[in-house]
Amino acid sequence: MSRKRKAPIRKVYPDPKFHSETVSKFINSIMYDGKRSTAEKILYDALEKIKSKNSEDPLKIFNAAISNVKPNLECRSRRVGGATYQVPVEVKSKRAQALALRWLMDATRKRKNKTMADKLYAEFGFLGVVV
Repeated sequence: MSRKRKAPIRKVYPDPKFHSETVSKFINSIMYDGKRSTAEKILYDALEKIKSKNSEDPLKIFNAAISNVKPNLECRSRRVGGATYQVPVEVKSKRAQALALRWLMDATRKRKNKTMADKLYAEFGFLGVVV
């Protein structure tokens, strides 16, 4: 373990369109090579598609999809004597959200749809592997 001080947790600023930190974090996970505007366009296109197909609020559906993916428990290794046991531990909310966003992006990238926005729409539509 490092002897230096802990790295400070940086503030994530909300996205300009929906004013949501979760959306901003998801945009960051979509982003490649610092191309934030491209990542924003992909996510906003997917959310627009949700809005046009469903009459519900796209942000509500986005948050519901993420809450469906969030884990409640995870197994951590615990060494007792010479044996290592897998002990179920409750997941903290920040880690649960980070895992959910990561799993959602992995599943989205593995899909075979044409565009990334279509892939995201399919995952958010409760038809995906993760959701």
